[in-house]
This record gives sequence, structure tokens and C-alpha cells, in this order.
Amino acid sequence: MQKFFLVIPFFLIHFALFAQSDSLESKINDNDDKIIQNDQKEINDSLNLNKYKIFYLDGRVETADTSLTIFKDYKFNFLREDNFELLSLPNVAHSYNKLGYSFKYKSTFPKLGARGKHFHYFEKDDIGYYNVATPFTEIFAKSTFEQGQILDALVSINLSPQYNFTIAHKGYKSLGKYISSRSRGNQFRLSSNFNSKNKKLNVKSHFTSQNIFNEENGGLDEDNIYFFEEATEYLVLDNSGNPIETEDGSLETIEYDGYLDRSRLGSQIRAEGSLYSKRFFIDFEKSLIYNDEKEISNLSVGYQFTHEYKKIEYNDPLRSPLFGSTFDGTAVSDQSRYIRNDNSIYLKSNLNKLGRFRLSYSLIDFENNFKDYELNNDELILGLNNSQSNLNFNWQKDFKLFQLNLDLNKSLNEDYISDYQSISLSSKPLKNILFNLGAINSNKSPNLNFILFRSIYEDYNWHNPDLENQKSSTLYSEIGYKELIKISGEYSKIDNYTFFQELSSGITGEIFNSRKISPSQIDSEISYFKVKLFSKIDFGKFSFINTGQYQKKDQTIEFGELFTLNVPEWITRNTIMFSSSVFNNSLFLQTGFTFNYFTKFYADYYNPLVSEFVSQNFKEIGEFPRIDFFFNAKIQQTRVFLKVEHLNSSMTGYDYYSDPFTPYRDLSVRFGLVWNFFQ
Repeated sequence: MQKFFLVIPFFLIHFALFAQSDSLESKINDNDDKIIQNDQKEINDSLNLNKYKIFYLDGRVETADTSLTIFKDYKFNFLREDNFELLSLPNVAHSYNKLGYSFKYKSTFPKLGARGKHFHYFEKDDIGYYNVATPFTEIFAKSTFEQGQILDALVSINLSPQYNFTIAHKGYKSLGKYISSRSRGNQFRLSSNFNSKNKKLNVKSHFTSQNIFNEENGGLDEDNIYFFEEATEYLVLDNSGNPIETEDGSLETIEYDGYLDRSRLGSQIRAEGSLYSKRFFIDFEKSLIYNDEKEISNLSVGYQFTHEYKKIEYNDPLRSPLFGSTFDGTAVSDQSRYIRNDNSIYLKSNLNKLGRFRLSYSLIDFENNFKDYELNNDELILGLNNSQSNLNFNWQKDFKLFQLNLDLNKSLNEDYISDYQSISLSSKPLKNILFNLGAINSNKSPNLNFILFRSIYEDYNWHNPDLENQKSSTLYSEIGYKELIKISGEYSKIDNYTFFQELSSGITGEIFNSRKISPSQIDSEISYFKVKLFSKIDFGKFSFINTGQYQKKDQTIEFGELFTLNVPEWITRNTIMFSSSVFNNSLFLQTGFTFNYFTKFYADYYNPLVSEFVSQNFKEIGEFPRIDFFFNAKIQQTRVFLKVEHLNSSMTGYDYYSDPFTPYRDLSVRFGLVWNFFQ
């Protein structure tokens, strides 16, 4: 808390200085007048953020947003998105355990796997294509743990009204509080957006280069879990190792807070895992019939090409026995290479009476190869190499009271399929009321690492070409009124659910010394239901923001089988916040407390060798409250965030975990900012 009282005056001094400076908005508009002085439209006296738009491949269109709301606080994290259903591992830029699932997302091809390394990976649909009136800059910075920081900087420049290009780089480093938990990475993005003067040609392209590195410790072993949970008081044992009773019948204890220094706690392994990737994407769209009056294309054709390369590595120079024995005592240096090329041609139409449709044909070639250790009597194949073709049809139609969206995808080859049929309806029947209803049915092949995996560890080699396709049917709905209240629900039935199963026994304690897993499928049907309620109530300058989620899973299993798709029954997040403007409305402040909680459940644990979470049924985590204090401020286009995370960690007992072997974060003070420039 001493850090907190030192940081507050530092920020307030800078706010007072900023409040006396000239308005950035007037400078921006002066530059606008000079740059686009030939434009017939006059520049408003205030900054028009509608002139700073971001387009995404899935059809989303966003505008630059410099506001400060509670939602910005929820998104001020490493992922830069609301992580309500995620539970982070101790260090930033590592991985996240899931508190909830969704089966309504679409995919045209099975994923590679290694999902633990892909939470903050920039996928193709995550790249934005900017269209800005003046050069636009955004800087995101935040402190990490012990040593390091996060910096995500983006610059978008309009070389002409027709051409914009954007350069972004996310670099980060965090030493972490536990042994062998360091994270670092570089994620570079370059995108461009071109529109011809006659608006009949649009070209979008991007290039990404991503390097994600983590030291892996496998969590705490059995002894160090005891030291973590019993800090700061330990039992005194006699020479036989039995607890000593005092005269009043209680057990004698001794105080020792040395293990509050988490670097004193040992680890299961000391290894390294990394994901390295490069991707190139380009999209040409040519209008064949253009309506000049309405400024829309009635008919257009296009071509998309994507080349993506991924390299995944796991190195353990100490050859830890946690994952079993290795072939011939060879050093652990697992590697895999993944190359995928997508070619797609499409036809788009936009007719008022018929609606908007998009018909596409895509051809996907891929290969996924593993390192050859050149071992004797090795009969396991080293890679997968195949192709898939897809037909996709999307249709949208605006009716008087609602919008209808139909999306179909059909894989033409038998292997590595991803079929889905989706229909959704969105409506605003009354002012400020939004209603969404949808359904999706999917039939897709398991991820590639379920089918084939290759390692120097004897027990981590499998080839399962006969795995069944995972099938799911999902209904979902949402209704909301302004930002005051929103209710959403989702109900799914899943057949052949595919997951990683723990084979070591947790009852006998074998799992603390040995982690053996296997890809598995549930023969019976799983039913999964969740309903989420969000509400925001304002009383003057005070606000109460509540998010609660109830979820239930039904699964019929036979004796000896494993419960999987495990989730807590309840997840809650409650915020009380005070907001006010000061310095003649030049500075906006918000401060308050956020309370997070979830009920106990059999959480999956993270396996760094495969970069996946594994189902287990021997240890529950949960039922520990997490209270955060936040102090945020906005001055012009700068938002500053200060947060005391998990401030109650020493008050509720040391039984908070991110997975059965990995503790959650202790109390920490972190701060940062998001700063926009409009030149």
C-alpha cells in the first residue's frame, strides 16, 4: 500500500499540469483544416471520431474511442478484452484457465492446437484496417511483475484519402514472482487499406510476425503447495514427524513468512516453450456494378490469399521426469512446424430487395511436421499433409423490424472437415432495446494435436486418425436495454467432445510426480447451459455494476470414466464506483472496488509440454474472493489506470489457485495508460 500512496500524488501533479495546457482537440482540427482544406465539408470545432474507423474481415466496423468507462477498466489487461470467463496464471503473457465455454463460434478448418499459447495470439480476424482523417496513434503501456513492462504502440497514417497503412508492435517482458516463469514476446503487425477514387477497387493486406516465449515450471510440487498454503504459519513436528499438541489441545505452530517471497518456492520443471509465427494476407475486391447514387457496390468479385507459418518448440535441458522417461535418454528439444495456405474466391451482391449475399470457394493446403529424433524402431509418422475445400454462403436481409443472417459452410473432402449451419436474428423492437436470437449446428474434426503428436517423451506420442468428428448444436439469445441491463443465454449439446485426459492417479498422489495424458472423446452427449446477467445502476456520482453467470453441465458417464468440460456453477463480478469531473471538467476521475468470485470446481491444469489444459477429477479450486481497488483518470485523450490487484490476498488464506498446481496472483500494485494522438 505504500506504493499506492506514492503513485497517487505523482499522477495528480501531472493531471494538474495537463489541465493548464491548450486543448489537443483544437490542434487536431487545425491540422485537419490544413490537410484536407480542399474538402467541401467543414471540420467541426470538436474532434469527430467518426472519421477514425477500423474495419475487420468479419464485418465489424469500430471507431476510435477515447472515453473512460468501467468497460475500459475491465479491458485494461494484457489481452485488452474483458476476461470475465478467464482466470490468469500467475505471470502476465502466459496462459488462462477457462471458467466458461462457448460453442457458437465458426471455423472453416480444424485448428492446430496448443491453445494455451493462443490466447493473445493475433489471428487473421483480429487485425484492423484503418481509415483515418489524420495520422492516428495509440499507446498502451502497463507494468508487469518484478521486472519488465508491456508496450503496445500503433500508428496509422493516411498517405492519401484512398490509402491508409498501419504499423503496430506489442512488446512485453515480465520476470514473474515464481521460479522459471518469465514471459517475453514481440508481436508486430503491418496492415494497409486501399480504396480507389471511383470506389470500385478495395485492397486489404496485412503481415504479422509474432514471437511468444514462456519459461515453464509446471506449477508447485506437493511439498511447496504445503508451504504456499500454510504461509505464514507452520506446524511444529516432533522427531517422528508428528504435530505437537499444546496444553490446551491445539497444535503448536511457528510463524515464518519467508515463503511470501514466492521465488523461494520450488517448481516441478525448468523448461522453455515458444510459439513463433509469420502470416501474410491479402484481399482484392473489384466492383462489377457500382451504384454511384447510394455509394454501394451491387455486384463484386474478390480473391483472398493467406500464408501462415508456425513453429512451436519445447526445450528442457534438465530432462525432467515429470512427463515420464525419454527415448534413449536424449535431451528434450521437441519441435513442430505448421504451414497453411488458403486461397479463396468470392462473389458478393448487395440488392435492396434480395439482401446481401456472399458466395465463396476456398482451397486450404496444410502440413504439420514434427522433429525427427532419428530413433531406432520408430514407426510413428512424423507429420500430416492434406488439403480441404470449402463452399461458404452468407446471406443478410434487413426487414422492417429485424435483420436476418444465414451462414453455411460445407467441406467437400472427408478428412479435416468443418461444416456448420448458422442463423441469427437481431432486432430493435423498441427504442434503446436490443434483441438477438441465433442457432448454430456444427460438425468439425478435432484439432490437429489430438490427431498427431510427436515428442521425445515416450508417453507423449500418438496418432489417432480414427477420431470421430465433434458435433454440437447451440441456441443463444440476448436482450438488453441501453447499458443498464443485459441478459444473455446459451444452451449447447455436444457429441464426441474431444479433450486431454489425465491418466496419472490423483488419489494415490501419483500425479504430483508423473503427468501422463491422452487425447480422449466422450461417447455420451454433454449438455451445457449458461445464463449471464449484467446490470449498471447509477446513483448520482456512484455506480453499481454487476455481472453474474450461472452455468450447468450434464454428462452421463460410466464407471471409470472422467467428468470433463468442468465449470464453476457461479461466476460473479461486482463493482462499486465513484465518478466525477474536476478542474473545470478538464479531468475525469473514477475510483472504486471490484469483487470477483467463482464457486469450486474441478479445474483443468496446464500442461506446458503440449501447451494445453488437461481435465482432472481429483482437486477442486475456487471459492476465494478477489478484491481489486482501482483509480482511473482521463485528461483529454489520455486514460491513466492504477490498480491494486487482489488486495485481500493475505486476509482470506492462501488457498487461491489458477489451476490445481499453480497459485493465483498475490497482492500487487500495477499502473499504466492508454494515450491517443490525433495529428
